[in-house]
Amino acid sequence: MGIIRKTNVVYYDLLSFWGDEKDNDCCAWHGVQCNNSIGQVIQLSLTDIHWYIPLWSGIINESFFPAHEEFRQLNLSLNASLFLPFEELQQLDLSYNIFTDLKGLERLSKLEKLHFLDLEYNHFNKSILPSLNALAYLKTLNLSSNHVCDGLLIQDWKNTSKLKVLYLGGNDFSHGIPPSILSLNSLQALSMRKNNLSGPISSGLCEFQNLRDLDLSSNKFEGILPPCFNNLTSLRMVDFSDNQLHIPSSLISDLKSLEFLSLSGNQIDGSLPLTSPLLSNQLKHLHMANCNLNISTIDLLKFLHNQYDLRSLHLSDNSLHGNFPNWLVDNNTRLQVFDLRNNSLTGNIQLSVVDSLLYRFDVSNNHIQGKLQPDIGLFLSNIRILNLSKNNIEGTIPTSLANVYNLENLDFSSNNLSGEIPESWGLRKPNNLIIVILSNNRLQGRISPNLLTSLYILRLSNNQFTGNIPSHIDGRCKLFTLDLSQNHMSGRISSWIGQSCLRLRTLILRNNSFHGPIPPEFCNSSSALKFLDLSHNHLFGSIPTCLNLTSLNYMHLQGNKFSGSIPKAIVQSSNLITLDIRQNNLSGNIPRWFGYLRNLRVLLLKGNHLKGSISRQLCQLTKLRILDLSNNKISGSIPPCFSNITFSKNGYVERVFGTEKDQRFRNGGLEYKDGLYVKDVVLTSDIYFIYSTEQEEVEFMTKSRLESYKGDILNFMAGMDFSCNNLVGDIPPELGALTAIRALNLSHNQLTGSIPNSLSNLNRLESMDLSHNKLTGEIPSELTDIYTLAVFTLAYNNLTGRFQIKRNLAPLAKQVTRATHSSVDHHCNINARPEFQ
Repeated sequence: MGIIRKTNVVYYDLLSFWGDEKDNDCCAWHGVQCNNSIGQVIQLSLTDIHWYIPLWSGIINESFFPAHEEFRQLNLSLNASLFLPFEELQQLDLSYNIFTDLKGLERLSKLEKLHFLDLEYNHFNKSILPSLNALAYLKTLNLSSNHVCDGLLIQDWKNTSKLKVLYLGGNDFSHGIPPSILSLNSLQALSMRKNNLSGPISSGLCEFQNLRDLDLSSNKFEGILPPCFNNLTSLRMVDFSDNQLHIPSSLISDLKSLEFLSLSGNQIDGSLPLTSPLLSNQLKHLHMANCNLNISTIDLLKFLHNQYDLRSLHLSDNSLHGNFPNWLVDNNTRLQVFDLRNNSLTGNIQLSVVDSLLYRFDVSNNHIQGKLQPDIGLFLSNIRILNLSKNNIEGTIPTSLANVYNLENLDFSSNNLSGEIPESWGLRKPNNLIIVILSNNRLQGRISPNLLTSLYILRLSNNQFTGNIPSHIDGRCKLFTLDLSQNHMSGRISSWIGQSCLRLRTLILRNNSFHGPIPPEFCNSSSALKFLDLSHNHLFGSIPTCLNLTSLNYMHLQGNKFSGSIPKAIVQSSNLITLDIRQNNLSGNIPRWFGYLRNLRVLLLKGNHLKGSISRQLCQLTKLRILDLSNNKISGSIPPCFSNITFSKNGYVERVFGTEKDQRFRNGGLEYKDGLYVKDVVLTSDIYFIYSTEQEEVEFMTKSRLESYKGDILNFMAGMDFSCNNLVGDIPPELGALTAIRALNLSHNQLTGSIPNSLSNLNRLESMDLSHNKLTGEIPSELTDIYTLAVFTLAYNNLTGRFQIKRNLAPLAKQVTRATHSSVDHHCNINARPEFQ
């Protein structure tokens, strides 16, 4: 049966992997490598096939796939005896599956040539260890990210004398490095990364006299390294990153074979002589990101001036200052990865090594200024990832970059660039450019249809682009992300966006002058969209009832002229987190089916013509944090059941807002080799921001002003605004249960009765506005116990008595309890909408 490709996952029917005469070309299959002279399989890569194993076994059908969380709870096993016919098998990769058991694994001891076994990212526990011990011929074993944990403490490894490479990362050995591992005298490479290991590093590791590669990164080690580490003279790779270690300079100077050194994430506080040469021998990889170096580039020259064979250099997040170190690139002609982002470097970039090997160059978030050299493409002829964002670079984009055919990812955002995007970018042959991020500059001109055809990600927000979106493009749309927001573009939204962009996940066109309706073609292929923002344009007509937004998380249509009722098609968006349709001309009642959107955190309906009563089905939105129904024509009473909504009142803040990234890693097709140095140091390129929630921003009225909440701050905001409606009846005492809200606005209604004492339970409240109602009775003195309150407005009611502010109520910034001339406002003028053009 061979291979079936589906959704980029390779499915192997192992039961017919051999013996089917029609498939005698298996050596050409993906993931299979044969010895051509004897025609036998020597390598099998069955990574990430877990989605299809239940299909062969009849456990589930394809309709089960959306329930992936439930799917991962299945106990899936694989019969290892299936591999016995591969007598010449040398390498077997079963990583990134969800296997809990490999039945008959010990029988693989018959495969005397099997020396490499990769079981990373499965669900194996310590019960697999006895079977692994039977595989006496293994040289490389990867058990990373399983659940073997402390089972190794009691495991006898007497049969593993040939084991040279052992990966045990991500297994939570919180009780320390198991002594049984220290008995493996043959080990040449050991990875114990990300295991929650703490305390000092064991001196027992010094017993590994043949150790070449050691990875203890992402743990909680602290203290000084044992002096005996100086005796491990064979070490060529040391990764101590993301710990709290003190690194003596003598350790590094004595390791004459060292080629890879990573100390990133440790605080270098004088333990290394940063003003004298790092090593007498030549490093190939130096990673010292986030080490608090805080030195000038003049001192950096003293530290690295004798290094001329570097292949990768990571010095980001170190408070480096001074002129950009062009000499680092000039001295190291074999440099491939250069990362100095998030520092304070100034000066110009002036490269002089023609046809350098650099393929990743990231100096983003510094203070680099001046113009880029026009012929920079000659000096970066092999570049794949070029990130100069968040600097002060000016001038135009050099056209020479159009000749860099390997360029995949370009980010020049947040600079002072001007002019137009080179037309030649969309005409390159071959064209590998798939990511262009040029947001927050002063670029102008029109958007080329050729650019839209070739790219996966295009971000051009906050520039001065004009004209229409091209009416058509040649070829198939590849876009995952299109962001043209905050420009001066006009015309209609092109129908091809909805018709051809079948993979589009993020579409942001806000703050332009687009007009007309949402194209009906969006109904045909909008199911992949996760982030849709068409806000603050001149769009009109009804919101299409045929939208198929089953994957949508964020919908922003505010600040347009949409009319008609809220379409029921939105109920299909069961994953919706934010629905913002403020300031339109929508009419009708608040739909009862809103109650089915159980994942909603933000619901903003402000400034429409909605009428009727508040549906009690809204009380089913228990995860809601921000609710704005203000400036409508809603009548009836406030349902007491709003107390069912948590507004995070249990104290737990679920971080659903933030940056989410999709990544794809490419390792250049290197084959497996014994040693961490080769496998873990493969230089990767990533495709990022395919889908990002960093754009998510919500406006909400609090403290008498319109505030904008974004990123992590949005996770902590909670509020409710029912102002400027026709609500009647009492304020429900049950609202006192909403102890997590920070803003409550019930002003400009027809509410009667007294102010409930229970509102004093709102101990996080920063803003309360009950003005312009018909409230009576005395003002509860308990309200002064809300020490967080900054704005408290009760004007234009029929309240009596005195309201004594406690002396220690320091945060109270504004209090209005009676009508004054200054309290008259235009809060309920729904036509007073902000201009964004």
